[in-house]
Amino acid sequence: MGYAIAMSPSSPPEPPSPLDLDEWIAILVTLTTIGGIFYWAMGKEQKQQILQDLGFSPPSPQPDSTPESPPPTKPTPTTPELSESERISRQEAEVKGNRDAGKQGRMKADSTPPTHQEPSSPTPTTPTPSVEFSDVPDEFWAKNAIAALAKQNIVVGFPEGEFKPQRFATRGELAVMLQQVFKPKSKQRAIAFKDLPPNYWGDAAIKAVAKAGIIIGYPDHKFRPNQPITRAEALVVLAKALNLKPPSEPSKTLQKYADSNKIPDYAIANVAAAVKAGLVTGYPRGNLLNPNKPATRAELAAMLHQAKFLTVSIR
Repeated sequence: MGYAIAMSPSSPPEPPSPLDLDEWIAILVTLTTIGGIFYWAMGKEQKQQILQDLGFSPPSPQPDSTPESPPPTKPTPTTPELSESERISRQEAEVKGNRDAGKQGRMKADSTPPTHQEPSSPTPTTPTPSVEFSDVPDEFWAKNAIAALAKQNIVVGFPEGEFKPQRFATRGELAVMLQQVFKPKSKQRAIAFKDLPPNYWGDAAIKAVAKAGIIIGYPDHKFRPNQPITRAEALVVLAKALNLKPPSEPSKTLQKYADSNKIPDYAIANVAAAVKAGLVTGYPRGNLLNPNKPATRAELAAMLHQAKFLTVSIR
């Protein structure tokens, strides 16, 4: 006997359940991510084409809104800072320049002839109510005598405004001063001195005092205008110019000087006359005459100043 197996018909499959919200969000995120990666991997032109297809236009580039910069100002010139080596070089150059200038000054000073050798002739200054020399200060012992004679153009200075009071006076300078003070009158014929150069600055004065017999020169017909004149010689000349009479006993007049024995014999009488008249000046020690010492321009000015007072009193 057979058995029949009763079979029941199969039930249809259940439909899939709908996705929940989380699954939809996950799918959307995944698609967005894949689309972003795909868009990033695309070229620039493809991106622009896609945006245009979708109706989007990329924004046009805008100019920078950077504020306008102010116009440049003109730079002020400044002295460039020197490096250490340049600064040292400049200092060395300045030192060298000062050294060279000092050397030239010394060379110039060394080239000046000594006062007792061929001195340059002084240049007359214009007489003024007050004559000032840069090397004759107010406290100088012969200041008043020099200033008084300079006002009358009897003594003159040098072009640089100096009197050079300590410089030895020459025979030529004394002749010019004598002519200015005494205006001597001619007593003899002119002497043709052999050693007066042409156009010598004191030529007229030398000839005038020679014709007056005040200074007659040397036996060899030479005047020696640039030779320093001693104090004794200056006193002799002034005594002659003033026509001073020697004292009866010259030795007694001169005995107050410790060095009176050094006075040359030919000069004793006239020096004694000059001493008696008060022409001797220039030394603080009253017992010294220094007859053979060359007279300075200051000493000669002091003697002439005294002689000028005597000239006025005699007249």
